[in-house]
Amino acid sequence: MALRPGKLGVLVVDDEPQILTAITDLLEDEFAVWTASDGETALKILELQEMAVILSDQRMPGMSGAEFLGAAREVSDATRVLVTGYSDLDALVKAVNLGQIHAYLSKPWNPLELKVVVRTAADRWLLGRTLEHERNLLRALMENVPDAIFFKDRTLHFTRVNPVQAALLGVSGSNEAVGHMLGDLLAPECAALVEEQERDIIERGEPVVDRVESVSDPSGATNWYSITKVPIRDHDQVVGLVGIARDITKRKQAEDYLRRAHDELQRAVEERTRWLRQEIRRRSLAEEQARTARDVAEGASRAKTIFLANMSHELRTPLNAIIGFTELAETLMNERELERFGGYLSNITESAHHLLRVINDILDVSRIEVGKVTLREEDVDVIEVVQAALRLAGHVAGAKKQTLAFSIADNFPRVHADERLLKQTLLNIISNATKFTPEGGHVAVQATLEDGAIIITVKDDGVGIAPQDIPLVLQPFGQVENTMAPKHEGTGLGLPLAKGFMELHGGMLALKSEPGKGTKVTLTFPASRTVKKA
Repeated sequence: MALRPGKLGVLVVDDEPQILTAITDLLEDEFAVWTASDGETALKILELQEMAVILSDQRMPGMSGAEFLGAAREVSDATRVLVTGYSDLDALVKAVNLGQIHAYLSKPWNPLELKVVVRTAADRWLLGRTLEHERNLLRALMENVPDAIFFKDRTLHFTRVNPVQAALLGVSGSNEAVGHMLGDLLAPECAALVEEQERDIIERGEPVVDRVESVSDPSGATNWYSITKVPIRDHDQVVGLVGIARDITKRKQAEDYLRRAHDELQRAVEERTRWLRQEIRRRSLAEEQARTARDVAEGASRAKTIFLANMSHELRTPLNAIIGFTELAETLMNERELERFGGYLSNITESAHHLLRVINDILDVSRIEVGKVTLREEDVDVIEVVQAALRLAGHVAGAKKQTLAFSIADNFPRVHADERLLKQTLLNIISNATKFTPEGGHVAVQATLEDGAIIITVKDDGVGIAPQDIPLVLQPFGQVENTMAPKHEGTGLGLPLAKGFMELHGGMLALKSEPGKGTKVTLTFPASRTVKKA
């Protein structure tokens, strides 16, 4: 009999056919039941078929139940249950002492009692399999992860280390470190401080996460490690700790390089800033002689915009160089070097691109304020533009397990607009919605036609904005912070840019929000921009 999917196997061994039939009828709704009338036949079945439970009578001709279960132990990990009468008490005690059985059932048994015993035995077998699987996972992790991992008991003796940790301790195998303290394997003066910190972790029951420490080897070279140590608890009592040490020497070297590059860039920006300030001061003094107070205020605003634009242009040159040389470095590396350093180069490239996007936003704000944005208008498919924006924002929503929804009527008309600016407007608004919406939240985009005008709304159930703060977030660099919405990464240019782009199209952006209930942004285009269908 083959096991049916979803049912665990139970082997029933008894020399009385009526008992086998009765137990089969009782269990076959929950289990795949196999039967045998003697121990030898049952052993052959076990060699061919996996079982979760073996239920065997004690008194059988030839091989007794206890003898059979002892032999079964060698070929199967099933939970072994012996069915016996009070007259077989000595055999039962012997079987227990020899570890031949896990449980027993006394005769005469009733159906409910037998079902409970078999279910419990099956659960025990499943638990054993699960524990073995977890042990295999831990073993694979310990033996293959590139980080150093160790376990210690409450007295700070090693109970388990992986090969990487063993190499750091200077021993040839993991077992050589087990049972020893750090001071047994390293110089006492080096181990004393570490063990003092670990005792503090155990006493306080508080973990230490990602603490960066430097270690000098005998040659004088310094290696850097990110160390995490977490107390191990048995219920409410700390019984030891587990530690992970990751070599971050290359990362530290890259950070030092970037820090130096940042300092050089900062000096260049400061020099350029000083020059710009002097230029602004000179122009302001000249304008004060010929303009009214209103003209002076407008001049100061224009000077601010020019300052931001010039600064952004100056920043783009070294940023493009960083991006270019990083990509060049990736093409020159072999596979092994890419495996070691590719992550660092990716971080450099990602950070540089992020800063470049910020600079481009600043330039867009500057162009809008000085009126230098030219619309490249065409008939734009609203569905395609919204879907493109949703795809670009989808990775953030996916990481936060958010739902993105889009609804639009069939045969929706096109809008006469600049496709790039419309896409950027939608992307800015949808990105803000995903950023300020918690995990598992919802963001909905809807396009409607009202009195001939195309209206696009983006609604979320995020943290919301207080009414008094709405004018602030519509200003360049305007960001708000409260207990429900701590300050997020960004420049505060997304909404002002979206508002400016809509105004360039003769439309408007309206924002409605309430703290704790979410935000709704409405984009309204003039009816004249709706493309009428032929």
